[in-house]
Amino acid sequence: MKAEWFEEATALSAVGREARAVAWDATPLGPPSSWPESLRHAVRLCFSTRFPVMMVWGPDLTLIYNDGYREMLGTDKHPGAQGAPARVVWAEIWDDIGPLFDTVLTTGQPTLSRDMFLLMNRSGYAEETYFTFSYSPLSDDDGRIVGLLDIATETTHEVVDHRRLATLGEVHGALPTTFTDLRSFALPVLEALSRSADITRAAVYDASGRRVVLDAGAAPEPDERDLVARALRSGLLEVVPGMVVKPVRSGEGDGILAVLVLRGAAVRPWDAAYVRFMVVLSKTIGAALRDVVRRRAHEDALRLRAARSEEARSRATEVSLALQRAVLTEPPQLDELQVVVHYQPAAVERDIGGDWYDAFATRDGATTLVIGDVIGHDLGAAVMMGQLRALVRAIGYDSQDTPARVLERVDAAIDGLALGNKATATALVARIEQTPDQRRERIRTVRWSSAGHPPPILVRADGRSEILRVRNDLLLGMDPGAPRRDHTVEIGPGDTLVLYTDGLVETRDSGLRTRLDQLAAVLEGTHRADLDSVVETALSGMLSATADDDVAIVMVRANP
Repeated sequence: MKAEWFEEATALSAVGREARAVAWDATPLGPPSSWPESLRHAVRLCFSTRFPVMMVWGPDLTLIYNDGYREMLGTDKHPGAQGAPARVVWAEIWDDIGPLFDTVLTTGQPTLSRDMFLLMNRSGYAEETYFTFSYSPLSDDDGRIVGLLDIATETTHEVVDHRRLATLGEVHGALPTTFTDLRSFALPVLEALSRSADITRAAVYDASGRRVVLDAGAAPEPDERDLVARALRSGLLEVVPGMVVKPVRSGEGDGILAVLVLRGAAVRPWDAAYVRFMVVLSKTIGAALRDVVRRRAHEDALRLRAARSEEARSRATEVSLALQRAVLTEPPQLDELQVVVHYQPAAVERDIGGDWYDAFATRDGATTLVIGDVIGHDLGAAVMMGQLRALVRAIGYDSQDTPARVLERVDAAIDGLALGNKATATALVARIEQTPDQRRERIRTVRWSSAGHPPPILVRADGRSEILRVRNDLLLGMDPGAPRRDHTVEIGPGDTLVLYTDGLVETRDSGLRTRLDQLAAVLEGTHRADLDSVVETALSGMLSATADDDVAIVMVRANP
């Protein structure tokens, strides 16, 4: 016999209509026509919302769920989970969630779990997942707790995306700037990769493809050497399910420097996002290897030239210093904003690196701030830095576009002008805007876009510091067609925006998130200090006497 109330409660839900076909008589709940009013009320609530909701009821904790929750069941558990015992449906994770069920059912107290890791088997394989959810008690008509309500959202993509960005940051920080041999280059890179949950094996083969120079993680699959040989023959990136094989070209004819192998984790689906992450990672490492080899050749040539002519060496030094003075200029003071810049080279002896900053007003009167870092720390990086700085300044001034559009046009210019892999760089463009209404209210909008650059930090006028974390876009020079996004935040009088390059926060001893939190803590409470003092506070709080990398800083404060 059909229960009219159940037909009505499930009418607007696809999963609900499927639930009508469940043999409820064979479950401890019995036919829907016999369900108590308290259970009926919970079922109506479950099927009336689009948010993922699951509930259990009765001695077997019989499962009922809606359309939103159906996605969490993967490809294998639905529709069999409807009307089944929760312990059976989620057998593989019951040791993790069973105690939470017991807590709610025995104490009546709700639970809350944030980004909880669960190794599920919902689509035919063990899958790494993360969820934020709350279990709440459900009572019968007599007030006894006989079930619970689960309101949940899956946060797997957010957790994994953040982790992969952190891996890119750690690898970028580990990339050597000097080159002794292939093994010395690969060692710090593979150490960084071995800490990533998304990489189960990393290996570097020599140019012949017959010898593994260095590897980390799991043993090679039987087809690995065949893929390496195929990549060497074609000279092209090989992407197969679970693995990326990247031949690193020398940039001189058809020469190959090495072959990089990266294998993913079986607990994550090999989807477009995973492929994109692995390809970007392999290209970043390949570009860095190519750069350090070129740098080594360049340095050897410079040493030979210096041995032959001290005068020639002096002239090269003068050129570098002149470039530095020409590019890293003092900023203008614009639009009732205080702007302070700082550049500090690394402790190792060299004239200039790839870090840069800029500040200028566009034709419509908006203030534009730029901070960037070209991969490399040699004269070539400095020259490329100068070209990229000029491109961003010219396009930003002339187009008056948003920062995302400016970076897209810079990417197109890098590709169209064939600047090559040396143009790979992180960059952040921020545009400070103010409408007439905002001028009256004394507030401004900061609109920014980040090409793989560390996040800005905002020190509010009350001393609080905020890390403006967003999902980064690709580095400049990697994909001319990559879309870019703008982000906004409002600032008021006395607020200070802090932009910086990775030399201020990246170390081999601490993770990037930890160092960003440390910088935010160092800047906390600096709202009353002048900006020059804030710069000194940031440097002394974050760097030792022997900094490993260049540091560029731009700070802007809205006048109180």
